Amino acid sequence: MLRAAFSISLENVIQEKLRLHTYQLLSSGNSDDGAMRLPARITEPRFNQTRGDLLAFVKRLADDNQQYEVWRSVSAMEKQFSFPAPDGGQWYFGRARGGDGTEYYVSSYNTTWSNRDGVKTKYIFTVMEDFRYYEDELSKYRTIIAAGLLAFGLIFLLLQTLILRVGLGPVRKMAADVESMSTGQARSLAGNYPRELIPLTMNLNQLIENERHQRERYRERMADLSHGLKTPLSVLKGLGSDIDDDGQPISRVKLLEILTKQVARMTKLVEYQLQRAIPSGAPTVVSKIAVANSATEIISALKKVYAQKTILAELEIETGLSFYGDENDLLEMIGNLLDNAFKHSEHRVRLTAFKTTIQSGQSVLDFIVEDDGSGVPEANRSAILERGVQLDSSGEGQGFGLSIVADIVNSYRGSLSVKESNMGGALFQITMPTF
Repeated sequence: MLRAAFSISLENVIQEKLRLHTYQLLSSGNSDDGAMRLPARITEPRFNQTRGDLLAFVKRLADDNQQYEVWRSVSAMEKQFSFPAPDGGQWYFGRARGGDGTEYYVSSYNTTWSNRDGVKTKYIFTVMEDFRYYEDELSKYRTIIAAGLLAFGLIFLLLQTLILRVGLGPVRKMAADVESMSTGQARSLAGNYPRELIPLTMNLNQLIENERHQRERYRERMADLSHGLKTPLSVLKGLGSDIDDDGQPISRVKLLEILTKQVARMTKLVEYQLQRAIPSGAPTVVSKIAVANSATEIISALKKVYAQKTILAELEIETGLSFYGDENDLLEMIGNLLDNAFKHSEHRVRLTAFKTTIQSGQSVLDFIVEDDGSGVPEANRSAILERGVQLDSSGEGQGFGLSIVADIVNSYRGSLSVKESNMGGALFQITMPTF
């Protein structure tokens, strides 16, 4: 495109230049005596060079349109051309090829001259210039353009490389920070990033934190699962030594019943903990659960687990009392509290459950588990609700039971408190909204 534009512009310049040479010829001509006469040598030196590249002709145009040469420049000697004559008073511009194959630009002008007697004669003034003279100019232009484009391309590539290097610097830094996080050297993207990358870093940090929290949640749920399986496994382990109320070994039917119940309990516990491992907010499975039935089942299982201890388990449950929620949540809450009471009691454990109405008019459900053990020092009552904390120096247990209870109670927007029981040991009270 640039070459075409330059060629057009160059031809316009050539056309104007050849016209100026034509005007020079016109100014040099004289036809006073009836014949066109021009000097042998013209002011422009190139007309006067033998085998030159600037040619000039003057021809008379007869009435029959025949052209008769009346003058030619020194440079045009021995050269023959044929090209159309322009109309009167008109210009012709184009190209012509000589007998030797050389190509020329041609500019012709048809004019009428009058001699002193008023006789008018038509003449064609023609100026020609060797095309090779301008072809060199085109070649130089192409060379300059190619060199310019090459230089521009190199500068553009250098600038682009520089811009990419500077512009992608923060991205490389972010990649290095991500690598540091993958190797444990950093916990989040905390670099000084440009404003455009801040939303990305915030989203990445949130994603990483969610993933870290989810992994921690999985670990906690697996720990809760292992803790929850302890009681049914202990029941199954003691089946071989179980005796009935008369001191006789339990029957095969009773043995199968216990086995089936504990296996079902373990299956439900696994499903329950896997469900809790997935964040889902408030409990989605809401059922009406008879508190007395669940408490009796738990007490029966714990008596088998702690058969070596003579524990009097007291149940004081309001008649018809129901828990509205997930049955597994109820079993986990009172099961862990009762297991803790059986473990630390001397002889007595008591579960009290009732429904009351507080001043706001809201109905609440209370579970109170007490024992006659050594109790919990006041300074440690908050700490024992944390995961992995246990005050028992015997090393039994993992310190997960009470934290599991606290998590479930919180999910129901309830509260868990630790006090001293009038039985001499610890008192754990759960209070949660109910219908």
